[in-house]
Amino acid sequence: MLGHAGAARLVRRARGPPSREAAVGPLELRFDATQAILERLAQGARADLLILTAEALEDLRKKGAVTQVRALGSSGVGIAVRAGAPKPDIGSTEALVRALLAANSVAHSKVGASGLYFRELIERFGIADKLKKRVVVEKGPVGLVVAAGEAEIGVQQLCELAPVHGIDIVGPLPAPLQTLTYFSAGIAAQAKNLQSARKLIDLLTSAETRAAMREGGMQPAAD
Repeated sequence: MLGHAGAARLVRRARGPPSREAAVGPLELRFDATQAILERLAQGARADLLILTAEALEDLRKKGAVTQVRALGSSGVGIAVRAGAPKPDIGSTEALVRALLAANSVAHSKVGASGLYFRELIERFGIADKLKKRVVVEKGPVGLVVAAGEAEIGVQQLCELAPVHGIDIVGPLPAPLQTLTYFSAGIAAQAKNLQSARKLIDLLTSAETRAAMREGGMQPAAD
């Protein structure tokens, strides 16, 4: 299975006890940003099940690369600081801008949806060149950079911040600035283990997994 890092980590939690994992079968899980996964697919990578942004999966469905697409949920963008550090006020657009300008360093992903959106946001506000230091994370959770003390503030999707130890989530972006990313699961048209892929999709949309989504920074899709 290839999946967007934050959303696909729910698979680990969803697998649960050995009896449930046995029902699905052994899994080979690989996590990355949606754009990175699309590049790997273009280079010939194969998977039975894909968990990507809904937009990316819909594009693959139109091309005939995936079938049986199922909506999973959505996640907004959030702000995090190192565990125990003071939490800045981000309750309004003005407060968020002040917090970003006051921070010694701000980290965001390079190719993830949240990173691309944040880059547009700071350009829109005219503060891209005014931040004291920008840490652009090429691979892996932005939260790890914050937990390590390499950045004072981290910006990423809440579902990617939630599983990271050593950070405190300050909260979501102010409502006027918030953007939601929607995630779906799709079975590859050339899936070798079709039955297991179908079982995994059923597991990902189960009540247990929907509860895990809420705990992990995602809002489950409507039934």
